[in-house]
Amino acid sequence: MMKRNSFCAIVNLVEDGSRLEPLTRKRPIAALPFASRYRLIDFPFTALHNAEVTSAALFISGSGHSLYDHIRSGFEWGLDSTIGGGVFTHSQIDLKESAAREGDNLTYYEDQRNYVKKSGAEYVVITGSKMLCHVNLRSILRYHQENSADITVVYKNMVTSEVPIDSELKCYSLNSDTGVIECLNLVSEVMDQGKEKLAIQTGITMMSVEKYLHYLDLLEKRQERHQVGLMLNLALEEGNKVCGFEYTGYLKYIDTVLSYFEANMDMLDEDNYNSLFYRDEPVITRARNGAPTYYSPSSKASNVQIATDCYIDGEVENTIIFRKVRIKENAVVKNSIIMQGSQIGEGAQLEYVILDKNVTVAPGVKLIGTPEQPIVVEKGTLLTEKKGA
Repeated sequence: MMKRNSFCAIVNLVEDGSRLEPLTRKRPIAALPFASRYRLIDFPFTALHNAEVTSAALFISGSGHSLYDHIRSGFEWGLDSTIGGGVFTHSQIDLKESAAREGDNLTYYEDQRNYVKKSGAEYVVITGSKMLCHVNLRSILRYHQENSADITVVYKNMVTSEVPIDSELKCYSLNSDTGVIECLNLVSEVMDQGKEKLAIQTGITMMSVEKYLHYLDLLEKRQERHQVGLMLNLALEEGNKVCGFEYTGYLKYIDTVLSYFEANMDMLDEDNYNSLFYRDEPVITRARNGAPTYYSPSSKASNVQIATDCYIDGEVENTIIFRKVRIKENAVVKNSIIMQGSQIGEGAQLEYVILDKNVTVAPGVKLIGTPEQPIVVEKGTLLTEKKGA
C-alpha cells in the first residue's frame, strides 16, 4: 500500500496562454472549461487524488481568481487535509520574478524549495495543465522504482503526421530500454527525419525530493527558471538515469484556440471520451447540483454533451453545452462550444463558434466560423450583429 505522503506535487501553471486569447484574458489555462462540466485543472488534480497525494503547490503567472473559485479548499480531490495537506497557491509569479531581479529574496525557487522540504514526501511529481491527459501516478512510481531511475518522464507516442508543426511541443529520443538519451527542443526540428512516430513530452515528471532539490539548486545558480526540460538536461549532463514511461491514453496539447476547440469536439467521439475519462478511475470535478436539462417538444439534439440547468428549445448538433444555457425556439447551434449562462435568441444560427460565459446572442443573429478558425465571443458580450460567412 502506497504511503499517503509518498508524493508532493508541483503544479506548474506558469504557462503562456497568449495563443488562447481571448479565452485566457482573465483566466489561466488551467481554469478553461472543458467537456460541458470540467476544467482543465481537474485532470492533474484527479491524478493526484487517485495516488492519494494530500498536498499540491500551484504556481501561476498572474491572477488565479477563477482557478481558486473552482478549487476552493481542494475537498473534492482530497487536498483539504489538516495534517500536512492542502493546496498552496503562489500567484503573480511574473511580478515576483521581477522583484527578485531588483533584490527581493522571495524567489520562485525559494517558494518551491520550502514547500517540498515541508511536505515530508519522498517523491515529487511535476505537472501542468496544457497537456490534457489522464495518467496513473501509482503506475509511474512503480515503474520509476523498478528501473532505479533518477528521473522518470512521461511521454506519448504520436504519429508524426498528426503532430502540429507550429506548436511548442517537445519530444524525446529513446533507446530500446525506454531510457531517455536526449531531449530535443521542438518537434519541428525532427519532422524531416522520416520518423513514423515521435515520443511527445507530456511535461509530467517524477523524481525523489532529494534529486529535485539538487536540480533546483543548480538551476538557481544558473538563474534559469525551473522547467522540466532543463532539469532533464541537467540529469543527462551528470550521467543520471532518466527513464521514459509511455502513456497510451488520449492526449491533446492545449496551446491555441483551435487546439482547445478540437479537444472539446473530440469528446463527442465515444472512443476519445472513454480513453480520457474512463481509464482507471473517473475524473473528479467540483460538485454542482442542478436540475435536469429541459428539452421542449420543438427541440432537436444530436451528438451533444449538455450539462444541467439548461433549457433547449431549438436545434443543437455536434455541440458542447455548459450549465444554465438557454437556446430559444428556431435557433440552430452546430459544431460549437457554449459556456455557462449563455443565452441564444430565437432564430439565431451558430456554427463553429465558442461562446465564453454569459454571452447573449440576440434573435436572428448569424455567426458562422470554420473548422480551422472557430469564432470566439468574449465573456459577457451582448451580440447583436452578424459575423462570419
